[in-house]
Amino acid sequence: MIETKGIAVLIDCYECQAKVSDSAASCPKCGAIPADPIRALPVEVSDLDMRFGSMFWGLIKLSFAAVPAVIVIYTAWTIIGGVLNPMLHM
Repeated sequence: MIETKGIAVLIDCYECQAKVSDSAASCPKCGAIPADPIRALPVEVSDLDMRFGSMFWGLIKLSFAAVPAVIVIYTAWTIIGGVLNPMLHM
C-alpha cells in the first residue's frame, strides 16, 4: 500500500471487491470490516514438515501448560459450587 498524507486512496474490499476508501470503517456495500494493516500481518503456511519426535514433545509440553488452567477452573468450580449449593438447597 502506498503511504499518502491526507489523501484518501480507494482499495478493493476483500469480500465483495467494491471500491472502498482506505480510511473507511467498513465497506458501504457489504459491511465488511477491513483488517488493521498496522497490527495484522499476513500469515502463509507453505509447508508443515515436522518430525514425529518434535511433534510428540510439543504435545507433551502443551499438556503440561494446560495443568495450571485446569487447576484454576477446578478451584473456581469448587468455590462457586460451595457457595451456590447451600443457597439452592434451602
